[in-house]
Amino acid sequence: MLGLKFAAYSRSGDHQGSPNFRHYQTTFTSVNLVRSEITEITMKITLFPEVPNGHRQTWIWAVPVLVFALFIIGQLAVILPADALGLVTRETVEKYPTVLYLILGTFTMVALLLIAWVRYFERRSLAGVGLVLDQHAKRFYIRGYGLGLLMGAAVVLGIYLFGGYVLEAGADPRPLDLIPILVLMVAFIVQSGTEELVFRGWMMGRIAERYGIWAGVIGNSALFTLMHVEFGELGTTPVAMMVLFTVMTMLFSIFLSLLVVREKSIWGACAWHASWNWIFITWFGLPTTGIELGLSPLVTDLAVTDNAPEWLSGGIAGPEGSIMALIILVIGCVIVLKREKSPVANAV
Repeated sequence: MLGLKFAAYSRSGDHQGSPNFRHYQTTFTSVNLVRSEITEITMKITLFPEVPNGHRQTWIWAVPVLVFALFIIGQLAVILPADALGLVTRETVEKYPTVLYLILGTFTMVALLLIAWVRYFERRSLAGVGLVLDQHAKRFYIRGYGLGLLMGAAVVLGIYLFGGYVLEAGADPRPLDLIPILVLMVAFIVQSGTEELVFRGWMMGRIAERYGIWAGVIGNSALFTLMHVEFGELGTTPVAMMVLFTVMTMLFSIFLSLLVVREKSIWGACAWHASWNWIFITWFGLPTTGIELGLSPLVTDLAVTDNAPEWLSGGIAGPEGSIMALIILVIGCVIVLKREKSPVANAV
């Protein structure tokens, strides 16, 4: 109907300069743009700049199954030998140095298994999972790492300013503390890089090739959230905190997904994820998703203020469980979408 009105005006030169004509022309153009953008979003796309040559596709139903299998096999391959040798117990599994061994071993195994699947089953290059080695890779990684530190520090500062944290002691790291801090940096680079490779590089890319960008973003984020939220703690953790952490985890994944879509590469997301995980423990002495090392931090030693609400401090989950993390991630998503020129941003 709108198109017919536009056509009627275009046949009459007397009306083309009128305000009504300009209104209809603008509206008609906007409708066409929206239709075009919806088509682009829902069509099958190749997310990363790869030219597949005779590759095989992983069955779509097998994508989430394979993700679960990769992490289960990776953990068993590392934990079972250590358990048999008495090197790991329930009490030490999340403490230094055991946690570093588990992080490095498990995620290295997962990355190798996925790379083998991509290379030998799918017959595709690593560029097809976002590991694009071009002139932008170094810049994306450095910028991503710095952005992760900035956003992580903003979360902690926000909690501190609203009274969720109190200064416990100044920074006084011993020389020997620098060794585990640096090893933890490497461990988080491996861990975060593997998660980005699996979820944003492989899973999101494979879903997007069949069902479009938004399906890839939501699909990988839903599984990422499912695998990170410990629903078994519902009996001991307040429901409101579980909901807050679940929403935060979903937004965490959506933010990184949008960053990957924007850069057509996972390097920036790998770096952001690694620095976000690293900064809470090593700069402020706070837990990252419940993991604590008990080391003297690099910047300042913070503690949860007595009687501070968990929704502000994050409780045992650390800053990631705070509403401040939610706010910072929402701001991050908005900024990426504002600057994004892809169909994802155009649709919002």
